[in-house]
Amino acid sequence: MKNLKIVFIVIALFLAGCTSTGKLYYFDSQGDRKLACDIEFIGNPTIDKYAVEYSLSLCAKAAVKKGYKINETYLLEINTTIPNAPCGRQWSHKLVKEKYTIGELTKKEYGYIIAYIDLGLATTEQCSPNKKSR
Repeated sequence: MKNLKIVFIVIALFLAGCTSTGKLYYFDSQGDRKLACDIEFIGNPTIDKYAVEYSLSLCAKAAVKKGYKINETYLLEINTTIPNAPCGRQWSHKLVKEKYTIGELTKKEYGYIIAYIDLGLATTEQCSPNKKSR
């Protein structure tokens, strides 16, 4: 029974180490603090922390656009531009991993694109003959 407890604790610590989370609160016109976003990415913490950052930045920008106030104003300064997918393709988990593995994306770009995909923002890249893509 003692061994089972140890195994459970190790598994719980492992799973906790594989999760990146973040929350963003805003203040409404009456000054009440409310939850705007509760973000969680599970998998690779070194990549997922950027996915959380990207998601919280988009959330912060949306909250401020609606007239709310936030404390984490640094999130408003984050550049949330996503690199273009290759011509005629859409970012997918498989494609972004391939591009990261061959060194065409940084960890930050990888994480941002993961969030972009998971938020349903990925679309097929339309390219003109003069437009270059990665």
